[in-house]
Amino acid sequence: MPDYKSVMVSTKKKKKKKQNPFLAIAQGLIPWKGDSVGEIIRKIVFIVSIIALCVAVVIIADTYIFKPQRDRQEYNNNILELYNKEPTKEEIEALPEKAINVEYATFYGENPDFVGWITIKDTNINYPVVQGRDNDEYLYADFKGNYNKNGTIFADHENVFSATENMSANTILYGHNLRTENYFTDVTEYRRIDLDKSLEFLKGHPVIEFNTLFEKAKYKIFSVMILNTTDNYGDVFNYPSMINFKSKAQFNEFAAECLDRSDFFTGVDIKYGDEFLTLSTCEFESMLYDMRIVVVARKVRDGESSVFTEEELSKFVRNPDPKYCEVYRDNWFYGAKWEGRYWDPAWIEGYEKDETFLDWPE
Repeated sequence: MPDYKSVMVSTKKKKKKKQNPFLAIAQGLIPWKGDSVGEIIRKIVFIVSIIALCVAVVIIADTYIFKPQRDRQEYNNNILELYNKEPTKEEIEALPEKAINVEYATFYGENPDFVGWITIKDTNINYPVVQGRDNDEYLYADFKGNYNKNGTIFADHENVFSATENMSANTILYGHNLRTENYFTDVTEYRRIDLDKSLEFLKGHPVIEFNTLFEKAKYKIFSVMILNTTDNYGDVFNYPSMINFKSKAQFNEFAAECLDRSDFFTGVDIKYGDEFLTLSTCEFESMLYDMRIVVVARKVRDGESSVFTEEELSKFVRNPDPKYCEVYRDNWFYGAKWEGRYWDPAWIEGYEKDETFLDWPE
């Protein structure tokens, strides 16, 4: 008679041994004993692909995130070092004729392309400005002329900076606004999709200071525009060509176009002979190719206060109908056409009101 206990043991189902999950994953990814040749090749290709992907991610992150940040920090450190350095007698003597702002002698000594310094209070904008032989030289070069994707702030190559020649009627400064949050990044705050937020920023930062080797000057902002640079989007306002004006009529029409296209009105008055400062940087929020944010300011006149009163700031308003390019209007205003001007013709001395001016909407 069979032993009862042995029968019971033999009839019991043996439990399957649980496999280590980490070992299972390793066997699925790494060539393992018993794998076929095809399976080994598949695993090797997979591992190589993963390694290549990781390397690519590291390279992209370093190129577009970490390197620009390192470059920015290095650049700022170099600028700060020059800023804190006391100019030598030799550097001061090497300044151009009739230069008065000797505190910039160190920058001019480091790079004779230096033409001035731009500051907008309580923003990141506090930088030297250079001028190249064309408008490409400093597009991807730092203050010292070394290659840098961030570029630096530079004046239009046709602008004149001199104490012995007539200065340009309109000084144009260009700068990038990359994710490193330097150069003209804060210029984009003047013109966001959220226009109410940008209006508040404008009220808080309505004045630009731009000092050259020959003078110290402040400028009151009167226009903030989003402009197309390609005629595929419609009529192009060629502001880079407006550096000098041949007549009062041409001057007035430039000022009028700036007001037509401005998202905001500040009420700053303009008269023939005034000097302008224009800041230009790329615009990305509209998702249209090669658009620009352009801020135009009028130089503070002799004897005029550079400070806006609370009453003056309270009159800063949005333009009810800015003159945008056709494609922008199609995308954001369902193709609605520009109706006309809502600004006060008295803001431009001698400008006559005509049928293009409309009554302020209720």
